[in-house]
Amino acid sequence: MQSFYKAALVLITSAITLSASAQWKKGCYYDLNNTQHTGLIKADEKYILYKPSKKADESKLTAEDIKAYVTEKDSFRVSHAPVIGEPVFVQVLTSGPTKIYVSRPKPKKFSRGSIIGGLLGGETGAEIGGHADALKRYNGYYYGQDENSLAMITMQNFEEITASIMADKPKVAAKIKDKTFRYGDIDELIVFYNTGREPSLID
Repeated sequence: MQSFYKAALVLITSAITLSASAQWKKGCYYDLNNTQHTGLIKADEKYILYKPSKKADESKLTAEDIKAYVTEKDSFRVSHAPVIGEPVFVQVLTSGPTKIYVSRPKPKKFSRGSIIGGLLGGETGAEIGGHADALKRYNGYYYGQDENSLAMITMQNFEEITASIMADKPKVAAKIKDKTFRYGDIDELIVFYNTGREPSLID
């Protein structure tokens, strides 16, 4: 029972953290004419909110209204790739001739009551883990020369694609091939490739 309450506490804390994560950040967006607009941006899955200054009125801009936006060190493009099927924001994770991109849908928002209620419905660790996974939504990882010519990175092609893209850093490519990094470690792999800092991976 004690472990149950610990799991519940973790989920509640995660939900609160996720809810607070969407904050105004300094950045800019590029309209359909490629004109840059600097100011403050708050990003969501389907749109961004923009205002030129802290006290200014905000504007809502969808993926159909702009070409790209940048918040602090993060760069996002609007993809019209057929593999995705609709205009979406994708984050650029690597540079180079062939890049890796990710589409990160926002986690579903849960109230404290709904999390506890969901946990009470499960009696096993597996069921509790299932409710924890409900805080996540599918991240789509893609590769391509630009945001409009994307193909999906899958468990089947992960090693071949990422090792090829990251071949300019042999140490990174080697750790992909020896399976230090697997498909589920792709975020950690990107950090290692971009910064040289190798995270501790626990099987």
